[in-house]
Amino acid sequence: MIRRLAALACALPLLCAQAIADDVAPVTPGYRPAVDTDEAGLWMMSDQAEATMKSSPLLVKDPGLNAYVKGVACKIASEYCADMRIYILDIPYFNAAMAPNGSMQVWTGLLLRVHNEAQLACILGHEMSHYMLRHTVAEWRRARDTTGAMAVVAILTAGAGVGIVGSLANLVALNSLLSYSRDEERAADANGQDLVYKAGYDPSQCAALWRAQMTEENAEPEHADTFQFLKSHPASQERLDTMQQRAAQMVAAANGRLQVGADILHAATAPFRGEWLREEIARSHFAQSLAVIQNLQADEPNSGLLQFYLGEVYRERNAPDDPARALTAYRAAVADGNAPPEVYRGLGLTEMKSGDKTDASTDFRHYLALAPAADDHAMIQYYLTQLGEPA
Repeated sequence: MIRRLAALACALPLLCAQAIADDVAPVTPGYRPAVDTDEAGLWMMSDQAEATMKSSPLLVKDPGLNAYVKGVACKIASEYCADMRIYILDIPYFNAAMAPNGSMQVWTGLLLRVHNEAQLACILGHEMSHYMLRHTVAEWRRARDTTGAMAVVAILTAGAGVGIVGSLANLVALNSLLSYSRDEERAADANGQDLVYKAGYDPSQCAALWRAQMTEENAEPEHADTFQFLKSHPASQERLDTMQQRAAQMVAAANGRLQVGADILHAATAPFRGEWLREEIARSHFAQSLAVIQNLQADEPNSGLLQFYLGEVYRERNAPDDPARALTAYRAAVADGNAPPEVYRGLGLTEMKSGDKTDASTDFRHYLALAPAADDHAMIQYYLTQLGEPA
């Protein structure tokens, strides 16, 4: 049956497979597969998914942010810069994936979670390493010729623009299908760290980022299926220890010449951070959101923005002690001095629910004074009338 399925795949246009070994050579800059190879079919799927990303309403088109992320990628792999197309998608989960044709998707949930430019470089370097070492091609061939062949054929026969092909889910489904082997993950870890180190970044940030993601996943294990990246790139303690040991050797040899780039990343992402945090909380996985914010606060303990959204998590979750936690976080945000006007709305809503009418009215009025054109202006005015103030 498997041979018959593989033969069906070969019968599809552009997918006539040649007899070749599983081992594939690393990709060279400017590479494209010959049209009469099986790899050309994999590129066809990637091209279709890329075309969908280009026209997707989820595509983040801000030129500054796109130039920043592409610039980091080109810094760590300059010879492949012309072959890479990076698409930032407004999806509040930690994920990135690079297809065999050189297209990469980076989700905004990832950009929210990285603490510095070195960590962003680690993820980009890891994904580019899978691409450069052609791991997806090797895994696709193995899946085609084993029990995964049925799933491969289902993808291949979905048709352009129909089913899984032509949807944004295509690359995620492909990643889930073609989960990389342990050796491939180790190779991507090592090659990615080498790219990061040669570009002048601190490679110890790679293991730090993986640990933070594992902490977030462990905060709400019942929703571990939301971690697309960890599903296709499972992080074991052995891999983390290996990355940390390699990084320690690199850092020692660098004599302090390595950069982390926290301020650079924050400057590039600052205009979008509030929106990304709102989208993160809207997922309603509150334990995970708390882990995200608390991880970020480790580096930014005086961020009024993070304190405000910490309060929002507590207010939205509304567990028994959460109103008091929310008030503490909101007040800390005000004290830090760089919180958005919405902090007073959060205070007012929490105080109103607890029966503190006087403080709720004061904070609602303060909010309206700071944000007179707020979309919820009419709703806040209604709350004020319910608190006994004249319309």
